[in-house]
This record gives sequence, C-alpha cells and structure tokens, in this order.
Amino acid sequence: MQLLWAKHTKWLDRNPVKVPVSKRVIAYAIDWAVGGIISGFPAVLFYGGVTGRSDMFSDLYVFPSLGFPTYWSYLAGILCIVVAFVYYIYIPYKKYPGQTLAKHWLKIKIVNNDDYSDVSLKTLIIRQGVGLFLLEGSAIVVTNYLRQMLTLATGFYFDYYLKMIGMVITMISGVFVLGSASQRSIHDYLAKTRVVGEDEKPAKRKEKKNKKIKRKNNA
Repeated sequence: MQLLWAKHTKWLDRNPVKVPVSKRVIAYAIDWAVGGIISGFPAVLFYGGVTGRSDMFSDLYVFPSLGFPTYWSYLAGILCIVVAFVYYIYIPYKKYPGQTLAKHWLKIKIVNNDDYSDVSLKTLIIRQGVGLFLLEGSAIVVTNYLRQMLTLATGFYFDYYLKMIGMVITMISGVFVLGSASQRSIHDYLAKTRVVGEDEKPAKRKEKKNKKIKRKNNA
C-alpha cells in the first residue's frame, strides 16, 4: 500500500518538518473551535438583538424564516467574515507572524516554503482566504456563512453542494498532511507555504544544495 501511494504521489513534497503531525491536528482543532466561536459571535448578537429571542442561533436563514428582512442575514454574515479575517489573516500578519492563536500557543508557524521566511499579507490571503475559506470549506466555520449568503442571494441551494465539495477537498488535504513528511496541505501548496516549529530552519535543504554544488565542481 505504501509503495502504491509513493508511486502515484511522486509530486508531493517529502522534505520533512520537525513538527509532530499530532501538534498540527491539535492546532487545527483549537482554531476551528476558537475561530468558529469568535467569528460567529456577531451573528449571535444580531440574532438576539433583532429577533429578541434567547434561544440558540442556528444559521443565517433564520432571519427571513422568522419574517425579518434578508439584509439582516447579510449584515450578520459580513461581520462574521470580517472577524474571521482578523483571526485567520490579520493576527498571523501583524500580531504573531505566521501564527493564529492556536499556532502561537503550540509554538508552530506558517512560513514560506522555499526559505522559511515570514509570510506576506498576500500569501496569507491566498492560504487562509482562498485555500481555507473558499476551497476547504469544511475546515473553517465561517465558510458556512459564505455559502448561506450565496444561497440567499441566488435562491439556489448552493449551501449543500458547496459543502459536499468542500468536505471532499478537506479530506484530500488531510490525506496530504498525514501521508507526506512535509505535512503540506492543499492550501500550503496553493500559497507555497509550510508549517514548521518556531525555531526550525531549512538546514536539510541547504545541505542538499551544497551536495549538488560539490558534485558539479567535482565533475
């Protein structure tokens, strides 16, 4: 089975990292929970304030279903996305370079794949925004609000179909993380990043480059 996997995934980056995969899974779980609660908080506030109800908020469809204008759904959803942007993109850019709160607590970080340098805002937008928010829809709670707003805007039930597609992409991304030494997910390949320890350096890559140079000189 391992030989078959290796044969059909030769294109995967197998340059190893020192971060245990368990640490990445824990960081993901914490970010999913903490990021989900924080980014969903505006919708909960809107629900209680607009409807006057004290029961649990379910989704953005609840506003029109209770007879309130749909724009409340859009306002709540947009605020949730803004908060998610702060948590997943602004904090790793300004507060803790390359780190969400979970990654900061666990001392791992997102870096550029080539030289382990700090990631730029553009790279974070590609990795977190395009990769996590849009492609791997099941990997992050705020994507639910994106799908729900699209469904409300078009009248077509995009929510279900995009959710299924997102689940498949997320599972494939998980296989990449678990099945290769580099632990790079789909959003890592998309943004040309990887997750490493805070003090980890690309020493092995440099050694390989030096060996190639020596071979050329000897030839």
